[in-house]
Amino acid sequence: MSTLFARVFRQAWATFEHTGAGDAKFASNLNALRRLVDQLTLADIGLEPSLVATETFQQPTKAPCTYVGVFENDRFAMSVFVLRENYTMPLHDHPQMHGLLRVVSGAVQICSYSEIARRDMVEPRAEGGTLRRHVLVVAEPEKIISSAAGDCAVLTPTERNFHEITAIGGPAAFFDILSPPYNTASQPQYYFYRKVPVPRHLAEMEPLGFGGPDKPSAQEDERPRYVLEAIPNPEHYYCDTVHYATPEFMYQQAEGGGGGGGGGV
Repeated sequence: MSTLFARVFRQAWATFEHTGAGDAKFASNLNALRRLVDQLTLADIGLEPSLVATETFQQPTKAPCTYVGVFENDRFAMSVFVLRENYTMPLHDHPQMHGLLRVVSGAVQICSYSEIARRDMVEPRAEGGTLRRHVLVVAEPEKIISSAAGDCAVLTPTERNFHEITAIGGPAAFFDILSPPYNTASQPQYYFYRKVPVPRHLAEMEPLGFGGPDKPSAQEDERPRYVLEAIPNPEHYYCDTVHYATPEFMYQQAEGGGGGGGGGV
């Protein structure tokens, strides 16, 4: 475990525990956190290279993804995901989240989307109802990021917070920080999606069909547009989990600041 990772953790605590997105200090704290995260390596986090070895994913019972819960409380979560070569983590959302994603081994391709508008409908059922969600999005430029220093991906509550991630050139591992984390009282449920092309003439009508008066019109924004349709958890997406040995500095910070402990999904 490195002193750099301890600095990352303490800066994340300062950013998400003691400042909110509307706080004047939040932007500077987030930038400071990004500069630190940009430097992280797998060894800094205290994980073994075997976690990302090709041989590990050749085991017949191995899941295509490995999840390591590093830390979680009600303000932010840290985790590591390891993907098999050429495996794509399905398209999913990060509703109302800030997030940093740092590749700590290998390389990934990230396809991200930003929401323009959405339409939710509830289909009646005998017990409760089934939500049908469609989200009109614009595609952000595809990005390939690697474990080279200074190559961090960022998402915000309104930008690049829908994405799918593919390991390229071999297995890849990425570390992320999300705030607020999933599974908290203030955080909506996350969804998986499938992408459907939207004809240009329909995309231009989104204020009528979806309602997006504050978003740029199709004439003003030439980025490709798609409709994302919420789907059940894809059967091919499942993870093995690896226990993380929580470092002492996390316990100390949590005890001193009243936060939570390690782990989580």
